[in-house]
Amino acid sequence: MGALPARDESPVLKYCLPYYFAIIYSPYAAGVVVNGKLKIMLMAALAFVCLMSIAGCSRTKKVRIAVMTRLQSGSIIGSSEVNASRLFLEESGAGNIEIVPFNDDWGPERAVEAYAQMRSQGIRILITSHVSTCALALRDSINRDRVLAMVTGSATDELSGSDDYIFRNVPDVSIEQKSIAEYVNRMPGGSLLVIRDTDNHSYTAPALRYFREVLKKPSVRVIDISLSELDMAALDAEIRKRPFDNVYLLIGGYRVVAGTIAQMAKKASPRAGIVFTPWMKTPALLMTLGGAVRDAVMPSHYPPRRESAAVDAYVAAFKRRFGYAPTFISLNVYTALEILSAAIAEGNTSPDAIKACLLKKKRFETRFGEVVFDEHGDVVKPLHFITGLEDEF
Repeated sequence: MGALPARDESPVLKYCLPYYFAIIYSPYAAGVVVNGKLKIMLMAALAFVCLMSIAGCSRTKKVRIAVMTRLQSGSIIGSSEVNASRLFLEESGAGNIEIVPFNDDWGPERAVEAYAQMRSQGIRILITSHVSTCALALRDSINRDRVLAMVTGSATDELSGSDDYIFRNVPDVSIEQKSIAEYVNRMPGGSLLVIRDTDNHSYTAPALRYFREVLKKPSVRVIDISLSELDMAALDAEIRKRPFDNVYLLIGGYRVVAGTIAQMAKKASPRAGIVFTPWMKTPALLMTLGGAVRDAVMPSHYPPRRESAAVDAYVAAFKRRFGYAPTFISLNVYTALEILSAAIAEGNTSPDAIKACLLKKKRFETRFGEVVFDEHGDVVKPLHFITGLEDEF
C-alpha cells in the first residue's frame, strides 16, 4: 500500500496553473517572453514551485491514527503495541498514515483524559487495546464526536450489535465464553472452581453469565476477588475449602498475578487443570506461573506457534527488530492498522467514509487471516486452545 490516490482536483491543476498563468500573462513577461533564456528560467521556477506544492500536498494526505494503550514505564503491553505499529509501517511501506500513541494506563478515568488529549489534537481515528471498563467509559464520547474506533482488546457485549462508530476485530464475550465453556466441558472431572476478578466487571460479569449458560459440570464454585485489593492469604484459605478437578481463572487485562493464583490453586489440588482467558496470553505470565505452566491451557485468537507460519514470522520479526517477545494483543493492533490503512488507501480519510467502506467491503485479508465484519462492525472468530505454554513465546 502506498500514498493516498489523487483527489478529484489534481495537485498540478490546483497549485501549478495559477503560477503558470501569473508568469505568462504578467505585463513583464508579455514584453520579454521571446527571450529564450528567460523562458527557461521562468519554467524552472515554475517547476520548483510545483514540486514544493505537491510535496506539501502529499504531507497533508497522511491520516493520523491514535493508538491508545498502557504506556507506563516498563510496560510490555504498550511497548508491544507501539512497536507493532512501527513494524507495520516499516514492513508495509504505508505512507498514508501516521501513528500517535496515547497513554491510558488501562484505567477508565485515565482513558477519558487520554481521549480528551487525542481530540484536542484533532485526531478522529482511534485504535484501542484497553479493557472493557475503559471501552465503555469512552463509548458515548466516541459516537457523539463521530470518531472511528477500532477496538482490539475489549470483549464486552455492551459494544455489540450497535450501528455506531465502534468496530472490533476480536469476538465479543458471548462467543468467547461459550467456546471456553465447551472446552472445559471436555476436560476430565466434574468439579470446577472459577476465580473471577471483579475489577474489570464490564468483562467478567457478562463472561461468567455466558460461560455458565453452556457449562455442564455438575459442581461449580465461584470465588470473586478484586485484584486491586487482593488478600492472598484469604484467597488461599477460600480455595482450600473444597477440592476441585479444574480451575478457570476469569481474569483479563494481562494481570500476571493470575499466574501466582494458578500456582496457589495447584498446591490445593495438584492434579487440577488450569484454564485462562485469551486476555492473559503474554510472555510475562510465565514469570509468575512457575511449574503450573505444565497443566495450563490458553485460549487464543490465533493458532499456536509452529501451526501458523504467519504468527511465527511475526514473532520472529518482532524479536529481531525490538529484542523481546510481543504480547499477542499486538497482533490485533497490527491487523487493525492493516484494515484501516487499506480503507484509507482507497481515498476514505474521514471517520464516516472509513465506516462506510468497512461496512460495504466487510471482508479484509490480513497478515494473520481474514477478518469479516457483520453489519454492526463485529466479528466472529474461533478460539484456539494452546497447551505447552512454556514453548509458546
